[in-house]
Amino acid sequence: MRFVDEATITVRSGKGGNGCASLRREANRPKGGPDGGDGGKGGDVIMRASNRLMTLYDFRLRRLYEARNGQPGMGRDKYGKAADDLYIDLPVGTLVYEVTEDENGERHEKLLTDLVSDGTEFVICNGGEGGRGNIHFKSSTNRTPRFAEEGKPGEEKHLRLELKVLADVGLLGLPNAGKSTFISKVSAARPKIAAYPFTTLVPNLGVVEDENFQHMVIADIPGLIEGASEGQGLGHTFLKHVERTRFLVHILAAEDLNRENPLDGYDMLNEELECFNKDMSKKPQIRVINKIDTLAPEELEQLRQACGDTTVFFISALTGQGVDALLDEMWRQLRALETAQQEAGDHEQ
Repeated sequence: MRFVDEATITVRSGKGGNGCASLRREANRPKGGPDGGDGGKGGDVIMRASNRLMTLYDFRLRRLYEARNGQPGMGRDKYGKAADDLYIDLPVGTLVYEVTEDENGERHEKLLTDLVSDGTEFVICNGGEGGRGNIHFKSSTNRTPRFAEEGKPGEEKHLRLELKVLADVGLLGLPNAGKSTFISKVSAARPKIAAYPFTTLVPNLGVVEDENFQHMVIADIPGLIEGASEGQGLGHTFLKHVERTRFLVHILAAEDLNRENPLDGYDMLNEELECFNKDMSKKPQIRVINKIDTLAPEELEQLRQACGDTTVFFISALTGQGVDALLDEMWRQLRALETAQQEAGDHEQ
């Protein structure tokens, strides 16, 4: 199934059922009286986050979602049945915006909800209330009311759905830096791997499990190039997915480095991150040089010396050399961030 991270849809909640205007006519009750029941409530439209979904592709195929109407009331004091709510399952990490137009035709968006955890629910449109039957309108001055209320209409909203991948780690790097090979080596993910740029055209997620059965989710972000924040190459289509990661693993290919100052290679993409969103450039980063299997021992030693005191992990994702040490550092970073987040939450309480 294709990875789609944006879609526009229309949703409508159900109309409330009309109340019933009925008069009882029975042989043993000569005076009769009103016996019209209430209409049932229309169905709500509820957005629900699900870990089972990874794409908004289905919402490109179907654009209209309608909940059912409530049933009308009936005679003999019978109330109409309320309609079932309509649940729309979305991938975890989906933002839901309401799209409106003002009198000048200008488009406006308002964020309604951000579905950041599995099972989160949000009522987008409330169903209309059912109308009251004529049993509610009997009085000392009007013993046989011949009217009832109509059900209230439902709501309609035009929505834009935007998916931002949720992951602990974002793999950042130029096209063909070996990110896909790395994620396939450490997880069960099987991204497309080939020796040409832009092999990865969609974010791939891999899950790594430690000895305590804790999980770390890694997102392989499609390769970025200079000018990505302005839409060059794959543009900022996938830069937004970096926003939801806790920290970044910035991978460079050894064959593409300036041997005199290899750290310059990290500057370009960091500048693109800052142009797109300054907060993203402040995320913790682990710097990695990949494909060291292509270097002679003396070339590798030259690179190590050129990096000086800066912490850089030298790996070969293809052969597995250095991968375990990198994974250990990723686990250390993740646990440190989780501890800091927990302490911050305790401090706020």
